[in-house]
Amino acid sequence: MTHPPSAPQPPQHPPQRRPLQPPPREQQQAPGRQQAPGQQPFTVHGSAPQGGPDQQGQGQSQSQGQRQPGGQYVHYELPRLYDTSSRPAGPLTRARFAPAPVQRPQQAQPDSAWASQTRRIQEVQQQPKAGMPLPIVLGWILAVLLGLGLLVLLTVLFLLYVLEGSSPGAWVLEAVLASFSLVVIIGVIVLADRWDPQPIPLLISAVLWGAAAAAGTAYVVNSVVSILAYQVTGDEGAASFVGAVISAPFTEESAKGLGLVVLFLVGRRYFNGPLDGLVYGALIGGGFAFTENITYYGSAWDHGAVTTVASTVVIRGVIGIFGHAIYTSLTGVIMGLVARKWGTVPGALVFFVATWPGMFLHCMWNLSSFLFPGPEGLIIMLLLEFALSALWLGLIVVLVWDESRLTRVRLGEYANLGWLTHEEVTMLGTWKGRREGRSWARTMGALPVMKRFIRESAELASTRQRLLADGASPKATAHERELLDRLTVNRRELLSRA
Repeated sequence: MTHPPSAPQPPQHPPQRRPLQPPPREQQQAPGRQQAPGQQPFTVHGSAPQGGPDQQGQGQSQSQGQRQPGGQYVHYELPRLYDTSSRPAGPLTRARFAPAPVQRPQQAQPDSAWASQTRRIQEVQQQPKAGMPLPIVLGWILAVLLGLGLLVLLTVLFLLYVLEGSSPGAWVLEAVLASFSLVVIIGVIVLADRWDPQPIPLLISAVLWGAAAAAGTAYVVNSVVSILAYQVTGDEGAASFVGAVISAPFTEESAKGLGLVVLFLVGRRYFNGPLDGLVYGALIGGGFAFTENITYYGSAWDHGAVTTVASTVVIRGVIGIFGHAIYTSLTGVIMGLVARKWGTVPGALVFFVATWPGMFLHCMWNLSSFLFPGPEGLIIMLLLEFALSALWLGLIVVLVWDESRLTRVRLGEYANLGWLTHEEVTMLGTWKGRREGRSWARTMGALPVMKRFIRESAELASTRQRLLADGASPKATAHERELLDRLTVNRRELLSRA
C-alpha cells in the first residue's frame, strides 16, 4: 500500500537505534530534590525539547534527546566513527543481539557532591565485594603458562649459547641490555594506559606472549625457512635475505597478532577500542624484541669485536627500539577500531588483514639493512625510524584524547537519564575534571573512593559502547547493571563524606 503524494511519509529509523527512554515518573523527580542555590542550568547546543514522551512521539532520535521533568538534557555529540547506526547490515557487521537501550536507575540519584554540598546522605550502602571476573582469572592462568614457557625458552637459548663455547656471563649481560628496551616500552605504555587502565594480568600476558610464544615460534620457523632457502640456493646471502625480508615479517607479525586475538577473546570486556589494541600490541612487540635482542646481541658478541656489539645495541636497542612495538600495535589499533564500531566477531576476524601494515613496515626495516649496508644506511635508518617513532607517539596522544571524548559521550547518555549529573560527566570525562575531583576527594579523605569512581565510570562507558556494537548481550547487560550499581554506591559514599 502506498501513500498519496500529499500524505506525509512515516519516519524511517534504523532498527538498532531506539530512543533513550526517560526514567519512570516516580524516579524522575525525587522528593526534596531541588536546584542548589546559585546553580545555573547546564545546557549544550541550545535548549532541549520541552515536551514529554507523548508530545515528542516515540520515534524521536536518540541524538535529539528529551528533557526530564525537573532535570535537563544535554546533547553529547557522538564521534561519527563510532556511530553504530551507520554500518552495513551484513551477517558479520550487524549486532548479534537485540538493541541495548541505556538501563534506567531504580531510584533518583542524589545531586553531585562537588556541585552542591548542602545535602548529606545519612545511610551509605556498603559496597558489595564482587568476585574476581572470569577474564582476570583466565588472564592470570595465561600469564603463568606463558611465564613457564618463557623460562623454558630462555633456558634453551642459554644452553645453546654455552654449548657453542660462549661465556655464560656474557649471556646474562646481553639479557640485561635487552631488558632496557623493554623497560622503556613498558614506561611509554603505562603513560598511555592511564585513562582506562587495563587489568594487570592481561598486560603481563601480553609481554609474555611476545617474549615466549611469538619469539619461540618465530625462532623455529625462521630457522627452518633459512635452512631450506640455503639448501635450495646454496647461497648464504640469499638464505639470509629470504629469512629476514620474507619469512620474518610474515611469521613474526602473525605470531604476535595471534596473541592479540587471544587477549581479545579472553579479555573482551576490557579490549574495547583502538587505544586498548595499541597497549596490548605494543607490549607484545616489546616482549618479542626482548627475546630477539638477546639472540642478536649474542651473535654480535661471538664475533669478538666491541664495535660490532655496540653498533648492534645502537641499531636494535636505540634506533629501532619501538620497531616491534609499532608493528604489532598497528594490528591492535585496527582490531580495536573494528570491534568498537562493528562488534566482537568482526574485531577478531579482521586480524587476517590487520597484520598487513605491520608486515610492510617490518619488511621495509629489514630490507633497508640489505639496501644500505654502510654508514650512510645507518643514518637513513636513524632518520626514518625517528620519524616513524614520532608519528607513533603522536598516534598515542590522539587515541588517548579520543578515548576521553568517547567516555564523556557515553556517560552523558546516563546523565540524561538521571544516573549522573552533567557536572559529574565533566569531572569523569576530562583530564582537568579528574584532577579537580581527586583534589576535592583528598581534602575529605575519600581519594580511594574517587579513584574507584573514575575507574569504574570509564569502564561503564566502554561497556556501553560494546553494547551498542554487539547488541544487548546478556553478559554485557548484566555487567552494565553491576557497574551502574557500583556507580550509585560510589556517589553515595562521596556524598556522605562531603
